[in-house]
Amino acid sequence: MSETAMTDAPQRTDSAAATSFKVAVIAPVVALLTFEFVQHPGQVRQPAVLFWIAAVIVVDLIPVPGWGDLQLSLSFPILLGVAIVYSPEVAAVVALIGSFDPRELHHQVSFLKALFNRCQMAASILAGSALFHAFAHASSPWYLLLPAVLLAAIASYAVNTTLVAIDTSLERGVSVGTVLKKMHGSAPYEFLFSYLGLGLFGAVIARFYSLEGVWSVAVFLAPLIFARQMYFRSRALADRLAEQNALLAEQAERLESLLEKEHETVAELREFSRMKGEFVAVVSHELRTPVTALIGYAKTLHQPEFSDDAKLRDEFLDRMVRQGDRLLRLVENLLTAANLESQQLKLSLGRVLFEDVCRETVEGLAAEQGRVDLSLPEELPVLLTDRQLLGRVISNLLDNALKYSPEGTSCELGAERAGSNVRFWVRDHGIGIDPAKVERIFDRFYQVDSSHTRSFRGAGLGLSLVRDLLEHLGGTIEVASAPGQGSTFTVTLPTRHPDAGPAIEFDPEISELAAGG
Repeated sequence: MSETAMTDAPQRTDSAAATSFKVAVIAPVVALLTFEFVQHPGQVRQPAVLFWIAAVIVVDLIPVPGWGDLQLSLSFPILLGVAIVYSPEVAAVVALIGSFDPRELHHQVSFLKALFNRCQMAASILAGSALFHAFAHASSPWYLLLPAVLLAAIASYAVNTTLVAIDTSLERGVSVGTVLKKMHGSAPYEFLFSYLGLGLFGAVIARFYSLEGVWSVAVFLAPLIFARQMYFRSRALADRLAEQNALLAEQAERLESLLEKEHETVAELREFSRMKGEFVAVVSHELRTPVTALIGYAKTLHQPEFSDDAKLRDEFLDRMVRQGDRLLRLVENLLTAANLESQQLKLSLGRVLFEDVCRETVEGLAAEQGRVDLSLPEELPVLLTDRQLLGRVISNLLDNALKYSPEGTSCELGAERAGSNVRFWVRDHGIGIDPAKVERIFDRFYQVDSSHTRSFRGAGLGLSLVRDLLEHLGGTIEVASAPGQGSTFTVTLPTRHPDAGPAIEFDPEISELAAGG
């Protein structure tokens, strides 16, 4: 970016690499120009040269803010005009002395940084002037002058941009590519072409100076300063607007994402509210039914005419026991669901005989136990698991199977050994499950028959508890079902709970020695 005099804020401390780079640029430029001044002091002291230096200083007193704390100078066309009119060495001296940073007056930039800014401008003008004078001179015809001016502008632009980008990259710890991108804004090609146009403007200044003298340069200064100020400020405004638009687009996207999540949250809350209402209604019904039956049977038994009818009294008592068991299972399921929800369900691992748990669970079904066929082999391993949770799994599976099976039909509870696991299943001959609904049967409060006039009791908690309890026990469950053909729920349970760690195996020889000792 030719025509840029880029400086940092005073609080920045140059790194060793950046300092070394500055010195590497400053030393040869200062040495060359000092030698030239000593050899030809009269050239630099000419009033016209002093005028050009003053013109550059005046223009540089009105910098334009660039990226971060960098600043853009507007003096490039004047310096290029000097590079055309004078020798490369004289043009470089004008750039060195005239490239003025107003922050130098307030000590807002270090001496080393200020000297580097001047020297990199001098180096860029030296390169441009040398290239121009290799092909043309100020009085050359236009067909020679214009290509030479464009080459000089490109050379100055390349040297200045490269030196500034490397120095800024070393100071800020970012890549050179990032610095170049920030320097050129959102329209790098437009930026480059504008400098080529400035090069041609510099040729016009040089030609008018050759023909008309110093006053013609003064005429060009005011419109040049105003035009470049407007260009850079509009360019900065466009870049700022582009950044604001990008920020607004990002914020709009985030807002849209948040709104979408909000809609999802509202939908979930509505679903939870609906499920809560259904749950309260179902549980109220499920609790009221056995409680009403118990109260009714109890009141009936108080009647005098039943005091001597032992058979009818026993029948009523059996029904009360059945309703009490039903009520107890529902309350236990509700408590288990509450413990799972609050993450307060604790494991109690111990040695468990699977067949004993199955028989106890079936016996707990009271009047329903005659509808369960047990198919348990004798070689089942001893489990290391939570007996109570395993019992709740089996109880809920059997309760579900009996609930959806017609009266008078039975269900099967079977098991087998499967390597380091025990596989058991509950098979019924009930209504079956539509394949489209199989994935949902383990959702809490979901029932296959969810209508208000449904035929089957229950709160829709059993199968969801089975799934959640099996996660605590380290097991899995699968379902095979078809409408009208019944369902089979197959559970795979490890013989040792994952939290129990590996089993300790004893060496038989060591055991015999220990026994003999």
